[in-house]
Amino acid sequence: MKCLLCRQNFSQNLTLAELLHWLPLLTDQICPHCQQRLVPITTACPECGRAQTSTERCRDCQRWLQAQPQQQLHNQALFIYNALLQDFFKRYKSLGDYRLRHAFNAPCQRWFAQYSADVYIPLPTDEQSFAQRGFNPVVGLYADCVPLTTCLKKRPQLVKQSHKKRQARLQTPQLFEFVGDPTGLNNKKILLLDDIYTTGRTMRHAQTCLKIAVPNCRLNTFTLAR
Repeated sequence: MKCLLCRQNFSQNLTLAELLHWLPLLTDQICPHCQQRLVPITTACPECGRAQTSTERCRDCQRWLQAQPQQQLHNQALFIYNALLQDFFKRYKSLGDYRLRHAFNAPCQRWFAQYSADVYIPLPTDEQSFAQRGFNPVVGLYADCVPLTTCLKKRPQLVKQSHKKRQARLQTPQLFEFVGDPTGLNNKKILLLDDIYTTGRTMRHAQTCLKIAVPNCRLNTFTLAR
């Protein structure tokens, strides 16, 4: 098969346990060379998922929670956002290469198998971005991994979050509105899904929107990269 990242041919080496297991095999779409360039996050800030040497909250999260103590996030991320992932997201999101949506299916499925939720909610894209790109990149990443529930709508933006500097991102007003049926989410364990965690402003907006609509849900977040 061809690696979705570097386009080189490779073969997947399966363990005896995988061959004897009755569950469907998880097929890696990334070659061993590209996998070696990925940096998994093992020890992280329990609030934002940033890789660090301790499990204490990082300084950014400590400052955030001093100002907004009710906005605890509990984000978990798989990989450090490095040059390989920067190139991946440029090709996937900016250039619209929809084939790349499958690149991280296997590691995401392995993670979801360990940390399951009742409801998985992808962050939406605004109508202008959807019209330009033709797809929601978050839905593309996770649609084959878990069943997705769409109940958030993103309001139009004059300037995209990705084009803003850190301070401008943090000052962005509420981005989302709830458009689903809240009764089906009562007392559910919800996992909010996004692709990249940068400042956390987008995730916290989505969290606030959901908490207002469904105040008794249990809510955590997940991103591919941090």
